[in-house]
Amino acid sequence: MSRRWFVGLSSGSSLNGVDAALVETEGTGLELRPKLKHFLQHSFSRDVREFLWRMVNSGQADLHQLAVLHRVLGETYAFAANQAIEQTKSPRTYFYAVGLSDHTLWHETEGRFPSTLSLGMASVLAEKLGLTVVSDFRSRDVVSGGQGFPLTSLIDHLLFHTPSEQRVLVHLGGIASILWLPRNGGLRDLVGFQATPCTVLLDGLMRLLTGGREVCDQGGKHAVQGCCIEPLVERWLAHPLLQKKPPKSLNRAEFGEAYLQQAVQYAKQLGRNLHDVLCSATHFVARAVVQAVQRFLPAAPDRILLSGGGVRNGFLWRLLEQQVAPTPVEKMDAYGIPAEARKAVAFAGLAALTLDGVPTNVPSVTGAGGARLLGSLTPGNSANWARCLAWMHAQAAPWSRAAA
Repeated sequence: MSRRWFVGLSSGSSLNGVDAALVETEGTGLELRPKLKHFLQHSFSRDVREFLWRMVNSGQADLHQLAVLHRVLGETYAFAANQAIEQTKSPRTYFYAVGLSDHTLWHETEGRFPSTLSLGMASVLAEKLGLTVVSDFRSRDVVSGGQGFPLTSLIDHLLFHTPSEQRVLVHLGGIASILWLPRNGGLRDLVGFQATPCTVLLDGLMRLLTGGREVCDQGGKHAVQGCCIEPLVERWLAHPLLQKKPPKSLNRAEFGEAYLQQAVQYAKQLGRNLHDVLCSATHFVARAVVQAVQRFLPAAPDRILLSGGGVRNGFLWRLLEQQVAPTPVEKMDAYGIPAEARKAVAFAGLAALTLDGVPTNVPSVTGAGGARLLGSLTPGNSANWARCLAWMHAQAAPWSRAAA
């Protein structure tokens, strides 16, 4: 009876599109075992991608634009989820809920009122799919004093922890994140944080240097033709956010268009070209990741597992391998989860744990004041919502009897 199905949806700051994962789970709570059954990627339309890019990098948008984008992203998430379900010909009654990561538009954890804002109208998914949607996971962690990143640590621990070796998970997304999984440790021993801008920097430079004609450096083919501008790399590595000890998250606004323009102007002053700038940026990402692993983790890992869209950049992969040798570097694919499916699978798992009544943030990772139940629930159709309520009641009943 503990076997359930969930849909996990995510879209990262790389702005490629929506990742949709159909996940079967067995067990409950910390005995949960997620298993990926199907995965697809649905690309954003060019208009949506450019809309998001302008909004995120300019930091400005009128209320109408914001509201429309909120709805359009909801429609896009719903389409991807529906497509994944139809491809497997799975009855809707199999599924309990959708775990939605939302699309982070603004995230700032410093100052008097730390805040985070994500888009993707959960009501659209509930209406289109008939499934309950668990969304807005990040904000509860932030208001409890946490960084809100990385939120997938608990699921990552369930999926990838092993007593035989110490592992480091490196997610090469828009922002690169790091998670330490010690061989003998539990949740309290995990260390995780956002380490450095990654594809948001590489893709942003590619857009800027090609006038928007190319949105990414496929495979690192342009970067590999350049020469590294060492003073530029050193300038990037000195950024205060990279020096800060974890728990920490990075404000993407710090690495927006103004930041990219400064780097390009500096390279021009040195008489360097597009290939040199991209080469330097790729060297910087690899070096920043490796320095973060060496500086902030308790010990050297036995193995590094990579995920995220950055795994497609062969040049970046090679630089990472060279700098951590002889430590083996692998994609997560070899351990049952495709590298680009990790986040979507994790949010399906987070939705399952929310229905189980289990706090899903890890305070040692995010810095929150304590473990918290995360996520806002948007009911699906009447039958689905009744099913979710019955499940949640069954999970809560033992606690109620113990309290009595």
